[in-house]
Amino acid sequence: MTAIIGVVVVAPYPSIRAGLRTMIERQPDVIVLAEWADEPLDSFTTPDVLVIDLDPDRLSLPGRLSDRFPGAGMVLLLDSPTLYRRVSGPLDRGSAVLLKDASADEIGLALRAAARGFVFLDPAIAQVAGIHGAAGSPYNADGDVVEPLTEREKQVLELLAQGLPNKTIAMELGISEHTAKFHVGAIMSKIGAASRTEAVALAARKGLLVL
Repeated sequence: MTAIIGVVVVAPYPSIRAGLRTMIERQPDVIVLAEWADEPLDSFTTPDVLVIDLDPDRLSLPGRLSDRFPGAGMVLLLDSPTLYRRVSGPLDRGSAVLLKDASADEIGLALRAAARGFVFLDPAIAQVAGIHGAAGSPYNADGDVVEPLTEREKQVLELLAQGLPNKTIAMELGISEHTAKFHVGAIMSKIGAASRTEAVALAARKGLLVL
């Protein structure tokens, strides 16, 4: 039986909290425990993951909430990739950082990664951070993938192996181009590749892809 992930949504405006709740509750293994505007309003709620809509003038909030809930993962939603370097708080294990235009599927992937103690970054944020298979990524000591590829990621990988760009991959799978790019970034992170070509080569070497 799949464990249920308990989530607290933190956002300054009721409309944003409602929108995030709607996207999160599309996930079959996730439940929203509470919604907060800023600091914890309910001291009895202990989340598995905090989803935080982060404005530029509230970048210290993740650090404060991390101190309050040291065992909880975090999914941060930023206005732009460059804000990543200014965020206060531990962004190591159990952290995901997305842009605010992330889809429900992307937020779902990030939630599961953060709940399992992994680091999960939007490709644009990873590029700003200069992270390619860095510490905290889902590998074991031998460099093998610990977190398996999802079925969607396997589909994207097969199309990636055909040399298709993100736009064509998106059309083939009926998803947005941004979501396709997101899946490609997740594949590269899981496999430990710095480029699309290397991702295909490493996937074949690890038996994840038959060329």
